[in-house]
Amino acid sequence: MAKAFPVVLFLLVGCTGAQYRPDTSSPCYASEASYECQIERYLNVNAN
Repeated sequence: MAKAFPVVLFLLVGCTGAQYRPDTSSPCYASEASYECQIERYLNVNAN
């Protein structure tokens, strides 16, 4: 257990540095209120 602690700590610290990158190919990236974004939201409502 004591040997695994530094590895787990390193992995947790490494993950906190990752930055969120939004999907720029989505029409919702530019405007949530656009017609294209509303169509995408409608088509993806059951995808999750």
